Amino acid sequence: MEPPPKPIPFSIPLLGVEALRQTHLDPQSWAETVSAVTPVQICEPLRPSRPFLNHSAILPIGGVVMLATQGSAITVATEHHPMAQLLIPYRGWGLWQVERSRFENPIGESLLYVPPAPLRLDNDITSGVALNLNPEALLRTALTMAGPESLPARRLGVFQEPRRLLMADPLAAPLIQAIYTCMGKIDQVAQLPGAELELRRFEDVLLRMVVLLLLPELRSADSLFRRTAPSPEAHRKIQGLLEWIEANLERPINLSDLEAQVYWSRRTLQEAFQEACGCSPMQWVRRRRLQRAMRRLTLPHHGDTLTTIGLSVGFSSAVAFNREFRRHYGCPPSALFRA
Repeated sequence: MEPPPKPIPFSIPLLGVEALRQTHLDPQSWAETVSAVTPVQICEPLRPSRPFLNHSAILPIGGVVMLATQGSAITVATEHHPMAQLLIPYRGWGLWQVERSRFENPIGESLLYVPPAPLRLDNDITSGVALNLNPEALLRTALTMAGPESLPARRLGVFQEPRRLLMADPLAAPLIQAIYTCMGKIDQVAQLPGAELELRRFEDVLLRMVVLLLLPELRSADSLFRRTAPSPEAHRKIQGLLEWIEANLERPINLSDLEAQVYWSRRTLQEAFQEACGCSPMQWVRRRRLQRAMRRLTLPHHGDTLTTIGLSVGFSSAVAFNREFRRHYGCPPSALFRA
């Protein structure tokens, strides 16, 4: 029996970040702000007799744009726009109409994926996050994760169909919880000074989680997505990938980058890497960055600081470098650097 889903976090990401939050006392002001991401055509309060109040915040994360909002109940209609959306509720109840289909999206029950299409929303309280996603980036990520076997053409149409993703689905529930957890981490990072580079690392994570929600077969052991390469071929590709990682440690590296280098599916890459190196690909990247940082700390270059050393081996900030180094070696990098 599946355990019940954990409670959804109450606080909405980004709205606590002073530099991002905007407060609106009338619906048209809110609509003008939101139109920078979603072209709002109609915005009316559901309870005109009550004062209108809404808070919103917009944060670009690479090619993904995160829109957080909370406030009065509204009716909203949007025009057709080029971005797909993953609608993540934090409070209340919403009724969405996407072309001729109607979907409920209540807190704790579901997320809603909406392709580029006109839509209408009626809700009892505006409270949630909309991830605005480039459909081409979703498709590209899916094909990279599937590997050279690719996906049947009929399955690619999933990105053009609205879908309610249920917490009651045992395949979807862990990913939905992971998305809420990711929202919390983004909120923490967004409050740090100079967080742009570290935030960019979330782009690939978000795209991959949405792809897995829409294409659950990419998580299965189905033979269509599993490729067992001959051992010599696998060894050659893994060796080439290790060399590529060494040459690119200073730049951001994500799983999609690694899959594209060897033209393997997500599952094949994970299995081949585990067999060759005894860990996952991203664990190897992290390990190599820490080992290179250890050498640099004990034999620093002229003018080195903890920040320059961390950035030179691919960590997005001094905070991330210090956290990972302490977790791996049991002491802060500053201890070795001072010595």
